[in-house]
Amino acid sequence: MALVGFRAPALPLPPPNYNPQQQTELLRALRLYFNLLDSFTPQQAQSYKADQFIGGSFEGSTIKGTAIQGGTLAGFGNGLEVPYALIMSDEDQDSLGTTSENIVTLNRVIFSDGITVEDGSKIRFAYPGQYLVTARFQFANHGNAAQEFEVWEKNTGVNYPLSNTRFDIAARKSLSIYSHVTANISSIFTVTNGEYLEFAWWSDGADMYIEHYAAGTSPTRPEIPSVIVTVTFVSSLPARFFPVLSDTLSIQGIAPSLAVTVTPSVLGLSIVGQVPTITIA
Repeated sequence: MALVGFRAPALPLPPPNYNPQQQTELLRALRLYFNLLDSFTPQQAQSYKADQFIGGSFEGSTIKGTAIQGGTLAGFGNGLEVPYALIMSDEDQDSLGTTSENIVTLNRVIFSDGITVEDGSKIRFAYPGQYLVTARFQFANHGNAAQEFEVWEKNTGVNYPLSNTRFDIAARKSLSIYSHVTANISSIFTVTNGEYLEFAWWSDGADMYIEHYAAGTSPTRPEIPSVIVTVTFVSSLPARFFPVLSDTLSIQGIAPSLAVTVTPSVLGLSIVGQVPTITIA
């Protein structure tokens, strides 16, 4: 580590002959210098420069007009990287029928970091945490009657509670001009180890589908994807949580430290720990 602006003291010049007073001044200057070096934060340094910040945690406060500078300061400041993704579909997606659930497919990963698509529909996350997920669906109705459709999220194959949204779309304008509705939904998705996200939709009419449009001309226009999904990392999982007690309690998640003794009470059960699975019977 380099101490920017830290300077050695000016030592007294030696006289031609031995002088006890000069030796005393020399030792005093050296003692003060090494006392400053022995402290955790030398008081005479203007700044501190290092190639890397490794281990532990950074603590401090933001002061107006100052900045943290260095080679690599992992997880903090300018250059911070978090998981993200922009995912699309450039295919038409038809309805399987008025009594069927339709799983939205995604075949184009435009860019991503820590997020992938598996089996054409499952959005996988490399890191647990809270994610902001927004999705846009280009629905079309080629029937001659108004129809209803709904869009919701699924967590690892199970419907996500309170995630459904209803839309209504008018009948087609003509045999060649369909009616269109752009459905937009967004929510915070909580991800623990092994979970994945899917989108599903349903319609009460067989004439509904999610439509992709080719690039246009006169003027030149880009193609319209049938589905656009953006995913942004918001936060790590909370370090402390209060689950509902039952005869057998199984908790899966990540937290920073693990308590040796866990005692339930009438106020709830507080668990602080870092383990992939905790089972309390």
